[in-house]
Amino acid sequence: MVAFLGLAAVAFGTPAAPAGDLKIVKAEGAEKKPAVNYNHEKHNAVAPDCKSCHHTWDGEGAVKKCSECHKAKKDGKALGIKKALHKACKDCHKDQKKAGIKTGPTGCKDCHKK
Repeated sequence: MVAFLGLAAVAFGTPAAPAGDLKIVKAEGAEKKPAVNYNHEKHNAVAPDCKSCHHTWDGEGAVKKCSECHKAKKDGKALGIKKALHKACKDCHKDQKKAGIKTGPTGCKDCHKK
């Protein structure tokens, strides 16, 4: 019974990940690059937990979009959206590669496909 209640709390307390590909639209200053198709389910399967990417999420309620804190340009302590996304994605992919895990791309044209 305790295990069931614990599982139910996790299942119903955590927002569902979006299905299929998300289109990460062009950030200001990157108009020449195509948008990035991002498969949330695929990344969810290999990330240690949701907070790996959603670093300000408290584990309850709705998850904020990156652009709610990361604006077009650096704003105070928050990185601009372009730099924040590149840093998060590329650093994770590089860390996985170092650990011998098959990983995603780190090159511009590998993510920004025409």
